[in-house]
Amino acid sequence: MRARSYALSALVPILLLAFATRLLNLETQSIWFDEGWSAYAAAQPDMIAAANADATNPPLYYVLLHLFARGAGESEFSLRLFSTLLGLLVVALSSALARRLFGARAGLFAALLVALSPLLWWASQEARMYTLLAAFVLAAALAWHTLLKRSVGWAWLALWSAELALLYAHNTGPVVAFWLNIVTVVAWLLRRGTRRPDWRLWLAGQAVVALLWLPYFVTRFLNLAEANSAVTTSPTPALLVAVWEVLWAGNWAIVGRVPLLSLVGLAGVALIVAIAVIPWRQASARWLVAHAVILTAALLVALVMLGNEFHGRYLVMIAPLFLIPIGAGVARRHVPLARGAVMAFFVALFGVAVALMQDPLYGHDDARGMVRFYADHLTADDTVLAWSYADRYELAYYWERLGARARRVTLPEGADLEAITPLLPREGDVALNVWFAQRADYRGMLDCVLSHGTVEVPERFTTYGMTTLVFRDVSPRLPQPQAFDADFGVARLEAAAAVPDFTPERALCLPLTIRLAQPVATDLKAAVIVRNALGWEVARSDAIFAQADQRTSSQLDAGERLTAFSTLRLPYGAPPGDYSISVRLYDDATLSGYEARVEGQPPAREIPLGAWAAPPGADWLATGRALDLPREVNLRAADDLTLIAHDIPADDSPPLRNGDILQLSLVWQGSDPLPEIALVDREGRWQVALSALPGERDPVTLDWREARLPADAASGLADLRLPDGTILGTIRVEASPLALEPP
Repeated sequence: MRARSYALSALVPILLLAFATRLLNLETQSIWFDEGWSAYAAAQPDMIAAANADATNPPLYYVLLHLFARGAGESEFSLRLFSTLLGLLVVALSSALARRLFGARAGLFAALLVALSPLLWWASQEARMYTLLAAFVLAAALAWHTLLKRSVGWAWLALWSAELALLYAHNTGPVVAFWLNIVTVVAWLLRRGTRRPDWRLWLAGQAVVALLWLPYFVTRFLNLAEANSAVTTSPTPALLVAVWEVLWAGNWAIVGRVPLLSLVGLAGVALIVAIAVIPWRQASARWLVAHAVILTAALLVALVMLGNEFHGRYLVMIAPLFLIPIGAGVARRHVPLARGAVMAFFVALFGVAVALMQDPLYGHDDARGMVRFYADHLTADDTVLAWSYADRYELAYYWERLGARARRVTLPEGADLEAITPLLPREGDVALNVWFAQRADYRGMLDCVLSHGTVEVPERFTTYGMTTLVFRDVSPRLPQPQAFDADFGVARLEAAAAVPDFTPERALCLPLTIRLAQPVATDLKAAVIVRNALGWEVARSDAIFAQADQRTSSQLDAGERLTAFSTLRLPYGAPPGDYSISVRLYDDATLSGYEARVEGQPPAREIPLGAWAAPPGADWLATGRALDLPREVNLRAADDLTLIAHDIPADDSPPLRNGDILQLSLVWQGSDPLPEIALVDREGRWQVALSALPGERDPVTLDWREARLPADAASGLADLRLPDGTILGTIRVEASPLALEPP
């Protein structure tokens, strides 16, 4: 009794240390996407509403958080404080399990390692259920190891309660049930008997737990694979390395990005230390390592089946099982200096990881900063559009708190253009929220639709984890699709939007629809190219083909239809006139494009889509766009004509050869006629004229010109001159030998 009292009193300073470190900057970071669900559940009027707040997760954590928030409030600090307190429970339960298996001293060292675990520290600062899962896993492990020695009523009750609680706390709960049954079968086989744990009580208890979980299993769990839309990846050796690294990096965002914490850095040293200090001769140590390995393997398989990407947060419930045998090994060190060196290493590792996690680069998505931008820059006449499979609760959490007045519209993930168009506003500015982890608009549909016909390039504002594009004077009306028939072999282009006669400063959105002719291994893309009267490529858009549910061509079978949305903007000052638009179908393995066959045309890798007949009347000064040309000059060339900028090669540019074509782009402002420009050899041996293209122009004009250097041009310098002799630039010519008569 005295030893137990001493152990408990020695645990208090460790709990205080854990509590103090977990309070560090607890409310500094913004509520992020997943925490938004927790905040939404906490704010519900009753427990039933809280339980139903998230259709993709079990209700237990949300109900407990809702009850906690009734007394502590719904601030960022209060929501995360619940996880912090659960984190302290994890430290205490880790100590209890270590003490039962390895002795009192092991309990203290295990508690200290758990208190200093970067991953558990990080989870204790998140308003999510992962520290709750860790507490239940430890309770189940403590009860199971008790039952391995003797059948005790409280241990059976604790085991069944913890198992059922895990099933109702997170969708990975079945993984824990699988783990408990696997290790029990292994225990029976090793002991060559089924008395410990007693097989009759075991099977009866598992049946009762399964029956109590059955309502959730039938109504929600079976639909999880459909509800989760993440792109899954199979376990790889690199992922297994990341599993170990995240234990010591804390935040999953750090893994693989900071060499200091990589497997060849501190995490590698931690692996060596763990292997060296774990008391492998003790069966309890081998059991705990087996627990952790089985749980991790089952977790990886389950996440693939559920349709979820792996994330470090899923290891929070397993981490104590790794740390306890390390703590037991440290406690057994007979040389105090060696024990002190090992603990100093883990303390330093904790300090490095926590310091790195203070960097905003590895922090939460800054929804708070984004909503503050909305509050400062948008009015009640404006609209914010955000994609999600449910309301964007992290944005909703801050909306009234920060005084945002704009209308917030949540667009259903997986909806196509026909369902989205009625939700788009018809007046005011439109802010499109783009969350980095959200693939709801992988093909860029909404950006294309909102850009169509607009003059101004959307204003971009970025906080960590998300970007907003603010569109002005939006009129979301797309050109009507028209039938098209081009056979690219792997797919057939079936429809392309008709090209409207927009003035050249307006953006153009061109949706393209293909039907797969065969399965493909690489995603198909469209390169939509705009050329001027000289045949130059002056604008291009590369868009990926996908369906509304964001599945791309490599994920689909033959016969499926996909759409790509190409957004085109002509360069600043582009003159009125006719521009040809063509398309090339390609993928990352066939960058030159697939050969197409169109009736009445020879096979080609690039086929015409139509013409953009741009009328005069562009107001380029209203676009707010910067000049696309590298050198600004502001040279007055006539009473009402100023050369604003050009791309004449600089003095250190590579020389031209005789017979080469010189291409120039110049931006003029004013109404006087554009002057002739001549390229004149300084020795007077030759000269060529670069004439402006005929046709109408606007007050701001992008002037494209080209001329071929004479075949017999000699080496030297040539000046680009205006009629009044003003030199715009100098070209260096290096002549190559030329044979004018055939041999």
